[in-house]
Amino acid sequence: MYKKVDWAKIRKDFPVTDNLAFFQSAGMSPIPAPVYETVCKMYYRLNQYGDISWEEDFEKINQLFSNLANLINTEGENLTLLPNTSIAFSLVALSLKKHFNEDFNIVTMRDEFPASNVPFAGQNIHIKYVNPYPDNRYPVDHILKAVDHKTKAIVTSYVNYSSGFKQDIKTLGEKARAKNILFIVNATQGFPVFPVDVEAMCIDVMAASLHKWGCAGHTGSLFYTSNAYRKQFPAPMAGWLSVLPPDYDFIPVQKNEKFKQYTSARQYNFGTMNHQVILGLKTAFEYMENIGFMNIQERIFEITDYLIEKLSTLPVKIQSPLIKKEERSGIISINFPGHDNHKITSYLKDNNVFTAIRNQNIRLSVNFFNNHNDVDNLIKVLKKYFSE
Repeated sequence: MYKKVDWAKIRKDFPVTDNLAFFQSAGMSPIPAPVYETVCKMYYRLNQYGDISWEEDFEKINQLFSNLANLINTEGENLTLLPNTSIAFSLVALSLKKHFNEDFNIVTMRDEFPASNVPFAGQNIHIKYVNPYPDNRYPVDHILKAVDHKTKAIVTSYVNYSSGFKQDIKTLGEKARAKNILFIVNATQGFPVFPVDVEAMCIDVMAASLHKWGCAGHTGSLFYTSNAYRKQFPAPMAGWLSVLPPDYDFIPVQKNEKFKQYTSARQYNFGTMNHQVILGLKTAFEYMENIGFMNIQERIFEITDYLIEKLSTLPVKIQSPLIKKEERSGIISINFPGHDNHKITSYLKDNNVFTAIRNQNIRLSVNFFNNHNDVDNLIKVLKKYFSE
C-alpha cells in the first residue's frame, strides 16, 4: 500500500515546495491545496451569505470530533478544540491546584516545550524536572525515579520538540496508572503522524496543537480528557457554551441559578469557535487519511534515513537519538561544533532552505511532502557554506 502512493502528485498540493526546501513543519507545516480551498470557500460563503450555515457547520465539526476520536480510540464527547496547548494545560493546572489542597508536585522533562511546564509553574505548582541521558533520551525508568509520594501527575511530550526523541508513551502511561498518577501528554510533535491510543496508553489528558503535523494552519489544539478525569477535575472556568441551558431556551439565559456544566468535553467550550478554519482542519485530516497515516509515517522515515546518510558527509554532530527506530520521529537536530548555528541557519534561509534553531541546535523537521531533492539542496548549501 505504501508503494502505491504517488508522492510526486502529493507534493504538487504543497506549492511551498516550488519556492524552497522546507524543513520547518515542527514549527508550522504549510497547508495543502485542498485545505486552502476549503478555508477560502468557507470565508467566501461568510462574506456572501453571513452565517446562515452555522448549524450545518456545527454538525460537520461534531463529525470531525467523531473521526478524530476514532483515530485515538475514544469517543467524540471526550474531545474539543482549544486555542492552543498553553490554554489547555493552564486549565489542567487550575483544576489540579483547586483539587489538591496539600503540597504536591508534578514530574516533567528538563527540555520540554514551555507549553508543557509554564502553565503549571504559573499556578506555583512545584515541578520536578528530569534531566535527559547524555544522548537526549528519557527512558521510562529514569523518569519514574523522580516520582515521590507527593507526585500527582507526569507531564511529557510524545515527541520532544527539539531533539525529536519519541517517548514510549504506552509503557510510561501504564507505570503512571499503576502508581495512581495522572498521565498528561503533549502530543503536538507526534500526532497524527504517530499513532495514539488513549486507552492502551493510559492517557488521562492530551493536547496536540494541529498547526504543525496536522497541516491545517492555526486551528487550535486538540484537547482530550477522559471521563474519569473530568469527574474528578471538572473545568475550572465556565462560558456560555460550556453550561447547560434551561428547558425553555437553547442558551443559558437563567440568572441567580446554579449552572450545570456539560459532563462531556463540551464543558471546555467556553465560547464561539472559528468554524471556517476548523472545517479546513476537517479537510486536512480527510486528506491525510486518504494518503494513509502509516504511509505518511514511512515516507517521513524514508526521507529522514536519506537525510542522516547525507549528513554523514559533513562535520556535523547529530543530537537526535537514532539507535532505536521506535524513539525516532520526523525531527533531526544537528550541531556544527565550533561554528555559529544561527549564522548557518540564516545562510540556509538566504539560499531558500528553511530550518530552525532550537536549544542552540539546528532543527530539521521532515514531512511527507519533502523529497530527496530537498535533502540534496540542504546538503549542497551546507557544503557551500563550509567552503566559503
